[in-house]
Amino acid sequence: PISSFLARGARTDPHQRSTMTAAVDKEMGEVCPKRFGLNYDPPAIILEYLEVSTGKLFHRKVGLKRLRATADPARVAEKLRQKNRALLTEDSGVAFDQIVSLVKKLQESMAQKSRSSGAAGEPPSGPSIDYHKVDLNKLSDAELNAHKAKMDVQFFQNQKKPGDAGFVYDVQVDFPET
Repeated sequence: PISSFLARGARTDPHQRSTMTAAVDKEMGEVCPKRFGLNYDPPAIILEYLEVSTGKLFHRKVGLKRLRATADPARVAEKLRQKNRALLTEDSGVAFDQIVSLVKKLQESMAQKSRSSGAAGEPPSGPSIDYHKVDLNKLSDAELNAHKAKMDVQFFQNQKKPGDAGFVYDVQVDFPET
């Protein structure tokens, strides 16, 4: 199998990219894959390969914009292999399991990222918060929006619309002063 390397922002220069795309798109001669790279945001797999006829190294970036953490990695790997037949065949030395492993790494990163971003903006769970004692002005925007979303759930459960039992138009209530 090809050795893999991890790269957050693997880039190629514009001249090399146009040459690379032309080389991959036309009928390819013999190519020898060298190593893989991963770009986590946006998710992509970068393949470094040697074009034997010219002796030049090229990078092929395969974007996975629609990749989901819940997708079947084997199916994603098979589609990658179909779209990049010239570079990702078993004959060229790229094992199917290696492609699946790279896709899994990207998915794990996506899942971890969604878990960490989801946990930061959630209001504290457990006992309900007494909003008369807590100063919501001191919260960050993300925390405030999370609390508002929690309040909206209760509001929509209690909301009475025309056609609902107990609906009264223009309810006026006097509240005691505090």
